[in-house]
Amino acid sequence: MSALRTLALVAATALAATLGALAFRALGLPLALILGGMAGGALVANIWAAMPGGRLVRRAGQMAAGLSIGALLDTSVLDVLLRMAPVMLLVALLANLAGALIAVPAARMAGIDRTSALLCCLPAGLAEMATLAREIAADEQAVTLVHTLRVAIVITLIPLWLGLTGHPPHGAMPAHGFIADDFTVLLPMLAASLLIAWGATRLGLINAFVLTPMLLALAVAAAGIAIPPVPDVVLAPAEVAIGATLGLRLRLERLSRLPRVALAGLASGTVLFLVSFLLFAPLVRWATGLDPLSSVLSAAPGGLGEMVASAGALGILAAPIACFQLWRTLVTNLFVAPLVRWHATRDRQRTE
Repeated sequence: MSALRTLALVAATALAATLGALAFRALGLPLALILGGMAGGALVANIWAAMPGGRLVRRAGQMAAGLSIGALLDTSVLDVLLRMAPVMLLVALLANLAGALIAVPAARMAGIDRTSALLCCLPAGLAEMATLAREIAADEQAVTLVHTLRVAIVITLIPLWLGLTGHPPHGAMPAHGFIADDFTVLLPMLAASLLIAWGATRLGLINAFVLTPMLLALAVAAAGIAIPPVPDVVLAPAEVAIGATLGLRLRLERLSRLPRVALAGLASGTVLFLVSFLLFAPLVRWATGLDPLSSVLSAAPGGLGEMVASAGALGILAAPIACFQLWRTLVTNLFVAPLVRWHATRDRQRTE
């Protein structure tokens, strides 16, 4: 792809995502920036081509979202989160069990082997599950498609639920205008977060580009240094970017090439969301005292970056949500994934 064509494609994607976000916001929809960005990104990806560099754009959006949440944290919040840890672990285990059970019918519906279906249905990050699929020679394309569809389903059904039930979101976060002096603190923190996250990712840390700025902000706040809020001029494009990069993966060509997998992905993603919504979210609310919307986002089988950004867009303190999502991802990647790897290796040795 020539440099000029690449530049034009990036500009078209950014314009479509921005216009989509503005249109969704004008309609008064919840998560307007994320959903509108997703619609715009998907539109350009299907009409023309997927913009290159989507991973870098996504990571930049994740860092801004993570820092915006980190700026709201303090040590008292950390103490509350530690008391919630047993519930977080329990919900993580139940979510993985639900994913494993759903994988059995999903394998038949998609026409893929059970190991690939399991990686499709486990509620962990797309990058981690796709990498594991490649490592054990499972169906990486199926894993990528199903995880993409599930996250899209989650961030679509939550606003739909809010609209149908009239359940009021907490409202948008207070507006934070541009103050030049604030960037003398924010820019060094973003730069440090970028370096730490890059190194942590190479060491295998999960979702480092969301977690690093959050943890760094907490450490800075604990040291007595005031952290200014991330201004809307940075946070709004970050939400659009997260949505747009998800839209880049929603290509009709993939869906038509793998119709059975796409159907299984839509079905399994919807079922997993409903299980989380009807069973796990009430458990979270009962055990922690979180409000209904925070409980739904905590239990939802979406991506960590998307759920953190969604919490910010809905005016919710995202620390509990991020921790619930992180616990589930850690359980999947540190305990379930090694079992899948061991099982695949054993089966391969038997057939040799």
